[in-house]
Amino acid sequence: MRKLILSTLLTTGALLFALASPVSAQQQTPARPVTGGDEQTMLVGVGLTFMDVSDSTGIGAAANVLFNALRTNETGRLGIVGDFGINDFDGGTIVTAMGGPRFTFNTQGRVLPYAQFLVGLSRCCGDTDFVPAIGGGIDVAFRPNLNFRGEIQFIFDDANATRFFLGVSLPINKR
Repeated sequence: MRKLILSTLLTTGALLFALASPVSAQQQTPARPVTGGDEQTMLVGVGLTFMDVSDSTGIGAAANVLFNALRTNETGRLGIVGDFGINDFDGGTIVTAMGGPRFTFNTQGRVLPYAQFLVGLSRCCGDTDFVPAIGGGIDVAFRPNLNFRGEIQFIFDDANATRFFLGVSLPINKR
């Protein structure tokens, strides 16, 4: 089952990048990914998720928002992120609501990597637990106001989980 899910993820990712290349060649591809989390904008990510828990994989959706940059220097930016996800399994649904710091690294190319540490709540089958999570991802420039996003997050609870995220991120004006 895990091999099937992993091969599906890899095939989907390869297909997205293969289809994006001809389209982006026809339009001017930005040199850098769009960013947010500054005084004017929030960076919002939405996408499809696959959560692996104890040899079972649930499919769902997630959204996350990078609110503010707390500190900026030549290596990157530290900001606050909020994350909400829902994944459906045969035995129930897992809902997560977390928040914490995200460090976005400065790069010169079309890929912008980040790392984050989140804490929050996980609810499944009538139980609610306080959980920490650590993860990271990349934003890949696609259009002037749109990035492709890939992310992996490790959620530490009674049955440790790994969540894979494939989606997009875009800036939203705060005003």
